[in-house]
Amino acid sequence: MKPLPGIVAEIFALAVLLAASRAVPAGPYFGLYVVLAQLLSTFLIHCPAHYVVGAAGGIRFRELRFGRTSLARVLPASLGKVASLIPILTLSTEKRTLSQATRRSAAAMFAAGVVASVGSPLLIAAAATLAEPFVYSAFAWVVALGYLLFDVVFSPRSGDLMRAAEALKPPR
Repeated sequence: MKPLPGIVAEIFALAVLLAASRAVPAGPYFGLYVVLAQLLSTFLIHCPAHYVVGAAGGIRFRELRFGRTSLARVLPASLGKVASLIPILTLSTEKRTLSQATRRSAAAMFAAGVVASVGSPLLIAAAATLAEPFVYSAFAWVVALGYLLFDVVFSPRSGDLMRAAEALKPPR
C-alpha cells in the first residue's frame, strides 16, 4: 500500500481509540481499556512517527505493509519464535532518499518510531492516572515501564535504535 493513506489510517485509528476512552466508565474496565489502548497505540504510532520525522528530513517512503519484527532474532529462542509470528506494520524507505539524507536525519527517522512507541504507553498511563484513581491505572504503569525496559534492552541490539546508531557512524 502507498504509505500516506496507510499512515493517515493509522493516525485516524489512534485518534478514535483515544477519543473512545471518554466513554469508558471508571472501574476495572477502565484499567483494561487503558492497557488495550497502550498496546494498540504502540502499534499504531510507530510508522507514523518514522514517516513524519523522515519526511521532514527529506526521506521518502515506498510502501506500508505487514511484516515481521527484527527483534525476534535477539530474544530468547522461545520468545523469538512467538515474536516472529506476530505481524507488524513496516514502512519501506526509498533507498536513494535515505542515502542522500544527512546522518542525523536518518538516525532521527529510525529513532522516532521507538521514541513514539515507548512514549505512547507512558503518556496514556499518566493520563489515566490523572483521570481515575491510581488503582485503575496501576497495571498501565506496569505495561508502560515493561515496554520501556524491553526497548532499552533489545532495540539497541536489533531494532530501530541499532539502525539509528549505525546511521550516525561516518561512512567508510
